[in-house]
Amino acid sequence: MSWPIVVITGANSGVGFGICQRLLCQLSVKTPPDTFIRPEGLPENNEQDEKEGDRFVLPCEGITLIMACRSVQRAEVARQKLLRILDQHVQRLKKSSSYDGHAERFQKNVRIVIHPVDLASLETIPKFVQELEHNYPYVSHLICNAGIAPFTEIYWPSCIYQLVTNPLAAMTTPRFYLQTWGEISQNGYGYVWQCNVFGHYTLYKDLTNLLSSSKYGHDSRVIWTSSLESKKSYDAEDWQLKETHDPYGSSKYQVELLSVELDRRALHEPNASKRLRHFTAHPGVTHTNIDLNLISPMLHYLKHFVFYLARWIGSPNHPISLDKGAVSVVWLSIISLSILSVVGMSANTSETNGHGPTRPALKFAAQTDWMGHSRVGVTEIEGGEEHSEEARELVNNCEDLYEANKAARI
Repeated sequence: MSWPIVVITGANSGVGFGICQRLLCQLSVKTPPDTFIRPEGLPENNEQDEKEGDRFVLPCEGITLIMACRSVQRAEVARQKLLRILDQHVQRLKKSSSYDGHAERFQKNVRIVIHPVDLASLETIPKFVQELEHNYPYVSHLICNAGIAPFTEIYWPSCIYQLVTNPLAAMTTPRFYLQTWGEISQNGYGYVWQCNVFGHYTLYKDLTNLLSSSKYGHDSRVIWTSSLESKKSYDAEDWQLKETHDPYGSSKYQVELLSVELDRRALHEPNASKRLRHFTAHPGVTHTNIDLNLISPMLHYLKHFVFYLARWIGSPNHPISLDKGAVSVVWLSIISLSILSVVGMSANTSETNGHGPTRPALKFAAQTDWMGHSRVGVTEIEGGEEHSEEARELVNNCEDLYEANKAARI
């Protein structure tokens, strides 16, 4: 049986760690609870339309998690913590009167391995991919999670104004963080753009052979993580985001465009025996330590309470905990893709402007109700259809740059 082999960038901390944790705990159950989630407004799928490539085989008898991280030392600490969390979870499952033994069988077949890679240094990516090609027959999932948020300080006048005029927005999509901008990577590109966009594009392209391997009998999945703060704030000529004052939000918006366009190209091959599907997910608002260099520890913990307050008054966008923030990524990783067939292509596929079938420009959000029960939301990417030509140009620009870098390796 072909067990999933999942590559997760930035897996040692933050939402990346939460994705690992949730994925392991979900798959330790024969029918993972997350597979019962149906986003509001998404029609029921027709199982008769399910293709072999759509499937994720359940029950899952084992998994290999590849932690793709910059620091091996920090990743090893996280790996040991994940193993402890899984063991505690299995022990709780064993106490249930309906326990069927699956969790122990799954646990025996869990491999968590570390392979170093630094997206800020493109030279590390070929070595990382070579290690994977030497050690693994295929890759079933690539989860593009790592990234940098170049926040430097809070602009307090804007913070106070947003808190007074729209407090829920201030707790959800703050617009008062100042960022460094204009930084250039050691490879000569926009630094944030390389770390958040092009590094992952290069990784995806270099892993194409493993992702396309017939040894994994289903369509492979590439999941790009975005943010509630994604926003287009750059000019078309500044696609490497060297001049925008919001490189973080802009890079996340570009991730969304890339995902939609790459999946559109995959759907353009309807008779392909195996496809590389692309999806966008974001974690909502989670409580991490990213702001400890901006505010005092007391304000940090106060913000944690304020997040819960936002949830209690009805915000669906505050999962808060890392494992709850991971639900959208994990859901996309383990559901049958036939569930998404209802949004798989436009209602009138003849109106494609010569570019093949399209699907609505959607992203999948980690959400909870006021009690903290996880769910997945579906929202349209802002301007996704309007900027479809920009998405094509962005992919083409990334592809040209990738090919130039690949030629330079020789």
